[in-house]
Amino acid sequence: MGQQLGSLCHELREDLDWLQSKWAEFQELFSKGDERIALLNTVAPNFFWFLHKIMFEDAMLHLCRLTDPPETRIHSGKKVVTRKNLTVMALSQAIPDRNFSNQVKARALESKAKCEFARQIRNRLLAHADMESVQRRNSGTPILCSHIEEALKSLRELIWFVEEHYGYPPSALLKDPFGAQSLVYYLERSVKALSGSADD
Repeated sequence: MGQQLGSLCHELREDLDWLQSKWAEFQELFSKGDERIALLNTVAPNFFWFLHKIMFEDAMLHLCRLTDPPETRIHSGKKVVTRKNLTVMALSQAIPDRNFSNQVKARALESKAKCEFARQIRNRLLAHADMESVQRRNSGTPILCSHIEEALKSLRELIWFVEEHYGYPPSALLKDPFGAQSLVYYLERSVKALSGSADD
């Protein structure tokens, strides 16, 4: 791979793993059906509403960062400084083989397109507060978990595509038993215990 591409792939994989870990926690809490939502609403509905909103918005911001332009120009006094970004859009630039670089660029553009829903929300409601978008934020097309799942799958397959080309096997994340799954277990036990006490 070489130092530049190897370092970029490593950092991208770490960052994507972090996003996937956060999203797995979100799913464990909020994507397990009505019974799970009823449990959370019984224990601390306001807290879990805030947590749902924060985690969902964080996932969209993270998807945008992973598909942002390779560089950002910022003003530092009277000078303009160029800073490199950690993004899949930088992968093709780090690949010397033009044919493979073009393939990676095409796949990166596909991944970026799958994240467009997040970018629209980021630009209009999260990074800025576009007045028109704020006033009709509950009337637009809803963002579904499946949109984020598809975007994650596309990014994961892109990084695997590059790593596999250079002989690296695909990696997988293990489920964290000490995250939301553990929290839910103890919440269920607590609710059952309190329910039993009330019956007595």
